[in-house]
Amino acid sequence: MNRLIVFIIWLVLIALTAISPLWGEPSLFLDQVLLGNLDPTQWFIFISLGFFPLYFFVFARNEKQPLWRSLLYLLGMAFGAFILLPLEALNSKSANPLTRLQIFLLASMDVILLLILTWSMFFGDWSVYIQSYQTDLFVYIMTWDFIAIVIVSSYKVISQSNIYFKTILKQE
Repeated sequence: MNRLIVFIIWLVLIALTAISPLWGEPSLFLDQVLLGNLDPTQWFIFISLGFFPLYFFVFARNEKQPLWRSLLYLLGMAFGAFILLPLEALNSKSANPLTRLQIFLLASMDVILLLILTWSMFFGDWSVYIQSYQTDLFVYIMTWDFIAIVIVSSYKVISQSNIYFKTILKQE
């Protein structure tokens, strides 16, 4: 992916959050999180936003300057994918193959996310999520952050898959 395209995507996502008509409105979402009073669809997005930076943390352990990059990726859990998108666009270093432990951790996170997604599809009400998206600034920004993190993680895994999974591919 061209760095200019990534930068444009980043600017569009920032603009979408900046032009929200919800600025200044009170957000009750975090209160609902603390009370555990969320729809499964809302839980899925909220939990996913925590898991995806952990993916990057696992990937960062194989790059040069792993402590610095790991710290930046962990900050992505607090500040969202809007921090990770330019970081990935500027990353020109190639990665090392993943270890078996790292592959196990990534696969475990995949299974957990699939289970949560399945739970949200069967027991959740997407109209509740859409209503929250339209009325709560936190959910609005969280949604665009989720889209950004899916774009970044998909690009990272696809572009480096021949390196990351060399260990598995070599054994088969």
